[in-house]
Amino acid sequence: MVRTYIPYPVSPFFMQRSFFLILALLAGAFLLCAGCTSTTPPQGPVTPVSTAPAATSTLAPYALSPSDLPAGYTLQSAHARTAADVSSVALDLGWQAGYVSTWTQPGNGTAGSTTLTQTITVYNTKNQSSLVSIVANNEEQQPGLAFSDLPLPATGPDTHALSAVVVNATSTPAATSGLVALQAGSSSSAPSQGYIEVLFDKGQILEVIRMTGPGADYATLTTLAETAYAKLP
Repeated sequence: MVRTYIPYPVSPFFMQRSFFLILALLAGAFLLCAGCTSTTPPQGPVTPVSTAPAATSTLAPYALSPSDLPAGYTLQSAHARTAADVSSVALDLGWQAGYVSTWTQPGNGTAGSTTLTQTITVYNTKNQSSLVSIVANNEEQQPGLAFSDLPLPATGPDTHALSAVVVNATSTPAATSGLVALQAGSSSSAPSQGYIEVLFDKGQILEVIRMTGPGADYATLTTLAETAYAKLP
């Protein structure tokens, strides 16, 4: 006898429960996989570290101190120079940082005071050995002054020493190079007095030391320049 199998009817309620059970299992598996493959949120942009010019604190020790100056000199000012203080000429040459100090000595009787200015500058340039010549040559283009060379002090191979004498104080020279103004404290006005000056460099540091006034003495300037040179690293 052949038996015919008649399937037992499946309850719609049972089918509905099975359907929701399968969905629940699939949802759990999805969350588990998501937890296993989660990634760390991307970090924010990294701010590059800028290369700052040499700090003032690294230049101040190279400045002349009270014990280096002859008796009677008083410090009037000492401060850093920033990129906003210098010309585009100096920046193009690789200017990095600067420091300038000014000393004065009262005159005797009716004589005016004598001023000593020391300018220390850091440059980063491929033509470092040419900087002294560039500064000196630019400076000697100032109208109203007659320039002559002076004996060189013992301040290294890249040294220039000069004397400037007023020859026509009523003339109005053209605007002085920004580089000269930076290094020697010159301005675009007509020169009112002459000066003596020594320029030298060592490594990346260039210095200009100038004396003006009735007490300007080249023997004293030579000693001060050699003292300043010895302070450089």
